[in-house]
Amino acid sequence: MYVGKPIKRIEDPKFLTGGSTYVDDIELPGTLFVAFLRSVKPHAKIKIKKNHNGIFTGEDINPGSEFPIPIEETTYVGQPLAMVVGRDRYEAYDLLESIEIEYEELPYVIDPQEALKNDVKVYSKKESNIYEYKKWEAGNVEQSLKEADLVINGELYNQRVIANPLETRGVLAYFDGNRLNVWSSTQSAHYLRRNLINFLGIDNIRVIQPDVGGAFGSKIIAHPEEYAISKLALKLKRPLKWIPTRSEEMQSAGHGRDKRLRFKVGVKRDGTILGIEGTLIADLGAPYPDANDDEIGNVHSTVRMMLGPYRIQNIRIEHYAVNTNKAPTQSYRGAGRPEATYFIERIINIISLELGKDEFDIREKNLIRELPYKNALGITYDTGDYVGLLNKAREYYQRLKNEANVNECVGSSMYVEITAFGPWETARVLAKSDGKITIITGSGPHGQGDGTAFAQIVADVLEVTIENIEVRWGDTDIISDGIGTWGSRTLTIGGSAIYKAAEELRRRLIEVSAKMLNADTEEIEYKNGVLFHKKSGKSVTIKEVIQNAYSMGYSLDVTYVYNVAKPGYTVPYGVHMALVKVDKETGSVRVKKYVALDDVGKVVNPLLAEGQIVGGAVQGIGQAIYEGAIYGKEGYLLNSNLTDYGFPTAVEVPRIEWHYIEKGFSSHPTNSKGIGEAGAIASTPAVINAIEKCTGKRIVNIPPKPEEVI
Repeated sequence: MYVGKPIKRIEDPKFLTGGSTYVDDIELPGTLFVAFLRSVKPHAKIKIKKNHNGIFTGEDINPGSEFPIPIEETTYVGQPLAMVVGRDRYEAYDLLESIEIEYEELPYVIDPQEALKNDVKVYSKKESNIYEYKKWEAGNVEQSLKEADLVINGELYNQRVIANPLETRGVLAYFDGNRLNVWSSTQSAHYLRRNLINFLGIDNIRVIQPDVGGAFGSKIIAHPEEYAISKLALKLKRPLKWIPTRSEEMQSAGHGRDKRLRFKVGVKRDGTILGIEGTLIADLGAPYPDANDDEIGNVHSTVRMMLGPYRIQNIRIEHYAVNTNKAPTQSYRGAGRPEATYFIERIINIISLELGKDEFDIREKNLIRELPYKNALGITYDTGDYVGLLNKAREYYQRLKNEANVNECVGSSMYVEITAFGPWETARVLAKSDGKITIITGSGPHGQGDGTAFAQIVADVLEVTIENIEVRWGDTDIISDGIGTWGSRTLTIGGSAIYKAAEELRRRLIEVSAKMLNADTEEIEYKNGVLFHKKSGKSVTIKEVIQNAYSMGYSLDVTYVYNVAKPGYTVPYGVHMALVKVDKETGSVRVKKYVALDDVGKVVNPLLAEGQIVGGAVQGIGQAIYEGAIYGKEGYLLNSNLTDYGFPTAVEVPRIEWHYIEKGFSSHPTNSKGIGEAGAIASTPAVINAIEKCTGKRIVNIPPKPEEVI
């Protein structure tokens, strides 16, 4: 059996030996390089003079429309406004200087709270800066606040951060006279293809996802540059490549979070939470439909998951999703769930400090006891043992407290999240004549190690060695359709599709072997890749069956579409804890040790799962004390490079321990739930809660400045 074992990643040898292929590694004869002229104004009317034939604007890409490339009006610094092509990237960037552009500056607004007033319009063609307003309500909030022994008012800001994967976005597009071929650093080849079909009005498009150097949500949506380069490739009939600089990437893509909550919470003296009232302001950045619509889903997730793992029946949240003259926000690892956990777990810590009670006692007082459970805003929590996990976490929490020295405190957070979204996913499992098994997934892994987990699943179903299996994805030519990789869905939903396809392949192998051995299928025993006739004792190997199947009229190429039943997600949960040192003289903060305890159902590969927790935790620690996209009053991103934008390096990363229980199995064939975002969800509030304990000061904005810590 392979499932449940810490198998090393089968994907890694090519990366370790320089055999990987990213977009920029792909060379086609006659390739021209593209550079984009980007706005240097947060809001302005624009006029671009085409003083040579190598300049292309929105009139060429989307005539009569302002999207994806604006024609008349720019709404944020870094927005792509025009394109040039050169024989290499250096010539292309030099040619940008040949573009003459006139800006007629317009009033702009950077602060979403100011944007709400609508005194200044972010975009002149929009009647309001408010993209969406919604009131979420359950129970009787007014009565709950009246009955409370204590009503706590507060404000919390989950700041704007930038995804910053190692590999920037990148596109290579080529029309070969028959169809458009697009190589993109994307999280889903099929999703991008669907968007290009809608935009270009043609369907003969092939999209290839080569190796991808990280994404964290920033490569889900179709970006303006992907649309523009694909359209221009059709026009010029030459291969076109675009790879942005790091500063371009940071100015224009991968921005996430940026939500502010003002709240009231009513509590009893014993720590019982009676009700929460609040206003959530989400900064969507500039109008761009692909990004804004993506982020609205994240806003909804923030509100609906804000109740956490607690029995809170009274809640009223008004949310305002508002446009500003900044880069558009979009999904970033966790996509709304980190903000939800941040808000409720910070509230738990504040209640703990106000009442002088241990935060674990506050949690236990309010914790959901029986599952399944539907929270007041309609989210169904499926399986698990919340109380049992919390009690186990107390042991690790106490150990960390015992390790703490002067000016060191332990913070914690408990999360629930929704993962493994549908509505479906595809898989193709086929047997080759040499006996090898090929897995093709419609999802789009990009560094998580899912290929290894997929191979483990199929190896167990077909009872073959993992070395006998290859895994492929990321090409719309090799599987008919697919969804993609995001929302911690790939292993559970993609893996379940693969599991079911492998089951059908196993059934066919048994059927073929039965005919070969003159037996009924019920008389066949399948064991370790050999098929035995129980009565005669004769046997055939899986390779022999494969070599005979097609001549006997059987296909061993199985495609399966796995549909996800309602509610359409799974709900993992856990408790994360951070031992934090605060230097009261300098205001510096360091996380010394981090302990995570999770229940994500069946852990298919503990090594992969631990890697996801460690990576996510480091990102969340980064958000807590190092990161933040800083805009100046003039509308410029002030830290648009890796020198100015704070990151935790290997020096700052603490010792991280991961522990898990397997109680909350999902109903999917894999029995798993998602784990890819848990670390990023739980770590930020755990760290900030520790800092708040050490300083005795209420923290509103993060990362806290040194003067706020001293």
